[in-house]
Amino acid sequence: MLRNILLVTWRNLTKNRIYTLINVTGLALGIAAFLLISAYINFEESYDRTHAGGDNIYRVESRFYKGDHLTDDWATSTNGYARAMQDNLPGIVSYTRIDWHNAERMVRYEDIKHREEHVCFADSNFFAFFSYPLLKGDPLTVLKEVNTVVISEAAAQKYFGKENPVGKFLDISTQSGKLNCAVSGVFKNLPPNSSLQFDMLISWSTMPNWLKDFWYMHENYTFVKLQPGISPASIEAQFPALAEKYKTGPALKDVKWAIQLAPLQDIHLNPAKQYELGIKGNRQSIQLLGIMAFVILIIAFINYINLTTARSIDRSREIGIRKINGARSYQLIFQFLFESFLINLVALLLAIVLVMTVWWWLPGFLIANGSHGLLFDTTLFLRVGAVLFAGVFMAGIYPALVLVRLNPVQVLKGRFSFSVSGTLLRRSMVAFQFTASLLLIAGTIAVYRQLHYMHTQNIGVGIEQTIVIKSPAKTDNYKQKIQSIKTSFQAIPGVTAVTASGAVPGKKVGKFLANRRFGASAAEERLYEMLKVDHDFIATYGLQIMAGRGFDKTRPDDSTGVVLNESAVRQFGFASAEAALDQQVWLETVTQRPNKIIGVIKDYHQQSLQEAYTPVILFMDPALGWIPTDYFSVKITAGSMPDKMAHLKKSWQEFFPESSFDSFFLDEFYNRQYQQDIQFGNNFMLFSLIAILIACMGLFGLTAYSTARRTKEIGIRKVAGASVRHILSLLTWNTVKLILWCSLVAIPLAILLIMQWLNDYAFRVSLTWWQFILPVVILVLIALLTTAWLTLKAALANPTVSLRNE
Repeated sequence: MLRNILLVTWRNLTKNRIYTLINVTGLALGIAAFLLISAYINFEESYDRTHAGGDNIYRVESRFYKGDHLTDDWATSTNGYARAMQDNLPGIVSYTRIDWHNAERMVRYEDIKHREEHVCFADSNFFAFFSYPLLKGDPLTVLKEVNTVVISEAAAQKYFGKENPVGKFLDISTQSGKLNCAVSGVFKNLPPNSSLQFDMLISWSTMPNWLKDFWYMHENYTFVKLQPGISPASIEAQFPALAEKYKTGPALKDVKWAIQLAPLQDIHLNPAKQYELGIKGNRQSIQLLGIMAFVILIIAFINYINLTTARSIDRSREIGIRKINGARSYQLIFQFLFESFLINLVALLLAIVLVMTVWWWLPGFLIANGSHGLLFDTTLFLRVGAVLFAGVFMAGIYPALVLVRLNPVQVLKGRFSFSVSGTLLRRSMVAFQFTASLLLIAGTIAVYRQLHYMHTQNIGVGIEQTIVIKSPAKTDNYKQKIQSIKTSFQAIPGVTAVTASGAVPGKKVGKFLANRRFGASAAEERLYEMLKVDHDFIATYGLQIMAGRGFDKTRPDDSTGVVLNESAVRQFGFASAEAALDQQVWLETVTQRPNKIIGVIKDYHQQSLQEAYTPVILFMDPALGWIPTDYFSVKITAGSMPDKMAHLKKSWQEFFPESSFDSFFLDEFYNRQYQQDIQFGNNFMLFSLIAILIACMGLFGLTAYSTARRTKEIGIRKVAGASVRHILSLLTWNTVKLILWCSLVAIPLAILLIMQWLNDYAFRVSLTWWQFILPVVILVLIALLTTAWLTLKAALANPTVSLRNE
């Protein structure tokens, strides 16, 4: 029996090679797309899922309210939250903290020196709280002693080579001072799907005592582990009353301090907040890609179902003869399911080859780095098995049931025809393909327009031809050398301007102070980003002055003046930029005098267009000297880049030989913010094309079969005087009409989905009528071009030949 089934299956597949090729290729493309998207989604959803007890771990995030109005929402908290929460709020098992304040540090061992971006302070229980593997050291004691540091596997190799690093000392410097720390342990390199990315961790006991439980610097991540069954909402509800006991300083005294407990495993896909580190995922984009994966798979299955059922007339006599000869229904069903299994198995194997080819040739184009590791993991067999079972069942069971229900007597008499319900179901499946294709084309246009908008929009700040150099670590005569290096840079041929600042475009300003207008009560304090600049910052970056002026070297009083952006003017409550001039404001920690507003600049995009404008104050006040200058921005002319870089490095070594020279091009740095958007755009556009290609293959197959079945009809019409144009319209009008009907469903749905996706962007394109009409035109053209050769061939055929053959 099995031999007979194999023989019949092989004959049917080889007899109709075109349809077999369409089925196998369509299924292979659909399954490959499904596997690739699944790997990406699995990777995005796998963040922070390796920690023991992770279901009960939460990040403490800060929220501030004026009455019932949420004014600020930060991912971070202060050093003081954790201990106060455990001492006063029942249900907290333990906590740990990691402090990111001034985390970029210069690290030196003998003659080896590097700038490390993430050198943080961490609680002594950090490696016991989390499950980051230690290669050397005890999780309970590795961060217990003062002046100890735990380093990554990569850092150990970088500084010590093959030597054992434990017990050796590293000099760790910032602009504020230097630490000499003994290496007490080595942790395994962090996986890419960890929301915390750090290079070295210094023991919490090394931190200055006044900072260890300080309540007024929101620059750490606090994590708490709750007892099973304890509701995070109950902890959140108790915190505002607790905060009133501890926020004894004047800053934000009349603001309600609250928290939000974010589940550890949800952090990566939660919306980004202020003080968020690293590039976050986008839950909505993940959901859209997940839907797309299933849509592509369903489109591929629909092709198989439609082509198989459409060709059932050709196999009806076979089924009729077999039923008359005693074949049972279950034997016939098994025959068709086996054919479906064989086609799906071949398609699956081909899909796996396609996926591996994509990983090899396009490792960074389609999917985020690291996600390929989750494609062929322990769940691969479950994923492959599920797809194979779904393919066999969905694509095989319906055609099998249709064919086994045939009346053998009617079939052998040539009276077989499709039922109304069967025809309606096939048309419905084709309509689904067309509707999905319209949605994907509309989505592709929307993604392209938004990406193009973000890359071409005037951001209000000049980032071209700018080299940014990171500031050096603490050294003797630091302030004097900072001024001297600026002068040295300006003397280099091709350098047009030099400025120093606390942040550069593309990076969050990140320093917040609670400020208010002069004469206002403390209840009116609001948070502002504080951007430390020098006299040349506004001119160097080409910021537009709306009122007043920038900082002037000839006016000594400007050292205590401030320049606001338009958002800060509005938040202070001034009626206009002109109304803000010469007014005074109180800055947090500056108690000896208010600061005078000397100018107002136009809002510019400090960060990507996904972020809204934030209130920013530009200052030079020596009283805020604790806010560091982190960057030198050097404007250069075009050409001779290697020579300019060589001169910059030479000047740097003259003044700061103990610090590494670390630089980047600002336009490239700024555009990295769009990396995830570009990745999503690439994924969406490519998989949309795959879905449309699969749908077109199915349309081609159906058209080929239907025109072949209508050969006699076309011949009779031509003999009766029908023109080629009439025949073409006859063969194509039903397809065009179906697309137009599908557009009535697809266009409103596309508008809804696109508007929802664009809501994630503070600055976005407006919707236009043509972007929803264009997908209909494109799909009609694609459908006509797909079937053009077949329909034209049928229309031009000699009717005498077709009638003679019939």
